[in-house]
Amino acid sequence: MVIARGEEITPDDALGHGFTDILVATGARWRKDGVGRWHTSAIPVAAQASVLTPDDLLAGDHPLQQSGTAPQRILVFDDDHYYLGGVLAELLAGLGHEVRLVTPAPLVSSWTSHTLEIGDIQRRVYQAGITVDASRVLVSVGLGEARTACAYTGSPANVPADAVLLVTARMPRDDLFLALERRQDEWSAHGVRSVTCVGDAWAPTTIAGAVWAGRRYAEELDVPGGPSRDRSYRREYTALDSLA
Repeated sequence: MVIARGEEITPDDALGHGFTDILVATGARWRKDGVGRWHTSAIPVAAQASVLTPDDLLAGDHPLQQSGTAPQRILVFDDDHYYLGGVLAELLAGLGHEVRLVTPAPLVSSWTSHTLEIGDIQRRVYQAGITVDASRVLVSVGLGEARTACAYTGSPANVPADAVLLVTARMPRDDLFLALERRQDEWSAHGVRSVTCVGDAWAPTTIAGAVWAGRRYAEELDVPGGPSRDRSYRREYTALDSLA
């Protein structure tokens, strides 16, 4: 076993350590261009605008989270619809910032209706003093303001925003996996028999999905055949037949 904390693993590192099987679980990063469920292409952003992603805040050292920072007007655009948009809006409000949460859905963190959390989330968000613009979409980011539109009518509005936090879609961090795939002709010389990408590095999903992907890889490591994602499930199909 080789442990290299806080270091970037290169393809040479991965191939040179003498492992027979390489598992790439490098996660995903949040997009910074507004692309998500609503927008399929990047939204206009002013050159000097302050645009953040959850990665910036979760790193724990962003200026917005430092003590003594002057309160700012922050717009959170939640197009993820799970718990994180509401959580980060609460975090920023708790630090004294003026927070506005914009979401195309009719409720904050709307997907949590499936996890029985949605009522508590609405209560917490409103109790935190967060302004909620439901059924609205962020369409552009300027300097000191942002432009939103009604999700149904397209009616526009300009709102103040010193910074915008985008909780939209994620992109897999698959650079290492792709680099190793391009060097597949070198695997045998290094004693490598397989390189597999799992979890968010393969396709961003929920925490539970990422954990299951790692567990499944471990359980099926010695099973003959390709990666488990390449194995099809047996499904029942309903078919209509003519009456005799």
